[in-house]
Formats: sequence, C-alpha cells, structure tokens
Amino acid sequence: MDVDGRDCISFTVRGPWAHFRRIDTTTDKPTYLVIPRTTVAGLIAAVLGEPRDSYYDTFSPENSAIAITPTSELNTQAIPMLTVPTAEGDLKSVGGTRRKAVIAPEEIAEGRKRRTFEYIVDPEYRIDLVLADAETAERVADYLTAGKAAYTPYLGKSECLAEITDVEQTTVEPAPDGEEAVASTVPEEYVVPEPGSRLRMERTPAYMERDDSGRRTTGFISYAYAPGGETITAPGAPIKKVGGRSVCFL
Repeated sequence: MDVDGRDCISFTVRGPWAHFRRIDTTTDKPTYLVIPRTTVAGLIAAVLGEPRDSYYDTFSPENSAIAITPTSELNTQAIPMLTVPTAEGDLKSVGGTRRKAVIAPEEIAEGRKRRTFEYIVDPEYRIDLVLADAETAERVADYLTAGKAAYTPYLGKSECLAEITDVEQTTVEPAPDGEEAVASTVPEEYVVPEPGSRLRMERTPAYMERDDSGRRTTGFISYAYAPGGETITAPGAPIKKVGGRSVCFL
C-alpha cells in the first residue's frame, strides 16, 4: 500500500503484561516479543466493536499499512500455570432453566496440565496505522481520541489489560535521502547488523482471511528491531516519516 501523503493515526499501547502465543509451539507457551500485525488489527477491531472474523479485508496488505515501534525493553518472565481442556467435547451443560456449559469433572482430573507461559513485562509499543477505508479510519480516530472502546483492550490474552494513550493524527511523509536509522520493526532484508548495536529478529503472522473454520493465516513477516526505543540501520528500506519519527510500514 502506498502510504505517502496519507492520513495516519498514531497511538501508544501499553500494559503490565502481554502474551502473544507463538504458533509454532504446543505445550509450553512462549511469546512473540513484538505485538504481531494481526494482533494490532484485532485490537483495533475490538475498540470499534467489530464482530469476530469480520475485519480481515480492512487490514489486508492492499487496504492497510501498520508500523510497530517497541518503546520498552520487552523483558519476559516465565509463569507456570494449570490449564484445563476446553474443546467442545470437554464441556457439558448443567443447571435448570438457565443452563450453562462447564468442564466435566473427569476432564479436569485427567486433562489438566501444568504449562509454562512466557509473559512480557511492562510492554509498550507505538503504533502507526494507515487505512484505505476513510470511514473506518475516522471511526478509529474518533474512538481513540475520545478514549472509547466497545471491548476492553488487551495485549494477547484477556487478562493482559491494555491502556491506549498519546493518540495523534498526522500525515505520512517520505524520509529524506540518506535516512537509514529506523526505530520501528524493519523487514529483515533491509537490516545491516552493526558491532555493538542490539538487534532482535522475529517472524510473526501478518495477514488473515476468513474461511469455513473461522480464519486462517495467509502471510507472515520476518523483521528486525531494536528494543528499548533504540534505532537500527536499514539502508534501502522504505522509510517514512510520521510525527518526526522514522518508521517502516508493514
């Protein structure tokens, strides 16, 4: 998506904890350190109160662009937790006229497991969002500026409550010639490691579409970033200026 000259909504999202479960694991639950693009889309859809699995076209690569800048250190802590099975076959209905679903006691006794969840401690991210749909972009700006949300914002898991602050509306501008220092995540093909500079890399889900089962991932992004608000060198990257900051949109 060509973002030059487009209106951009920027905001900071933070919380005491975050967990973005890596999809390549099954038992223990490690986390991605940078909030995935798909999670940002879900966060915005929750703020607007959009139905589940209804917003994927709005955040497709043709209709949206998102820059994600980690502004905290993104340290993690491992927390052991007891989990119980919640598949449809593990639930049963109980009660009288007002019936509800509960987990069968035998499943709790036999199926519960102790697993280790990895949580990010005090995460904070600066998000820059460009949407092709002007009506939706206006709604997002109105909701965020007013501090409204149809559903409570959270960072990955529902217990990881989030706060959205520092909302700004700006215009995306091309970076000056020779600009190479970037604060946001950068596609890995543009990254040049430098001695003494901190550099981390991840590969996370980026795009989804609706299907018969609900949704499926259609694309991933591999990127590098510098933790704690530092910058990394990315010669040749499609760097843009948003509010005086140098970022790369994904």
